Amino acid sequence: MNLASGNTFGGVFWSDGSYFAPMLPDLPVFTRCAHCSQIFNSLKAESEEAVSFDEAQDLPEVEHLSREDIEEALDSGVFEGADDETLLRISLWQKMNRHPWKNEEPVPAPDDPGYRKNAEALIALLNGPDSEVLIRKAELYRNLGKFDQCIATLQKISDSLVKTYKNQLEKACRSQKSGTICIS
Repeated sequence: MNLASGNTFGGVFWSDGSYFAPMLPDLPVFTRCAHCSQIFNSLKAESEEAVSFDEAQDLPEVEHLSREDIEEALDSGVFEGADDETLLRISLWQKMNRHPWKNEEPVPAPDDPGYRKNAEALIALLNGPDSEVLIRKAELYRNLGKFDQCIATLQKISDSLVKTYKNQLEKACRSQKSGTICIS
């Protein structure tokens, strides 16, 4: 698969891992065929490259998944294994979060049974001592209002590469802010 390139200059990043970066293409792992409506993992699909614009016109189009599409994929079991389920649940979590723009105050995480169910399922799927997993788990705990568990999870992180990120999450946690925050 030939992945597009880009950069994050001028990008905005949020604590749930979402971002808006005008010069970085969004290449979702799970997508839907615009022709047949089937949801599939693009990394496991047969790929073709077009050499010309005319050839590209004959290739199938794909669409981004909505919250409902992701819920459908989780309910139907279209995924293969825990890694695929984790990717779908992360996408669902990010779609359900409200993302403040730049200096806006965070909006509390949704008080929604579906949100809580997905967040708890995602926490159960996230295993391992690496910083990315621990940061994501801490953020989920914070989103659920489990501030003590968030702090305890953050304290397990010693990686200096995520120190700023960790400090911003801890500050939001100590302020009892459950909503997604803008990471600077």
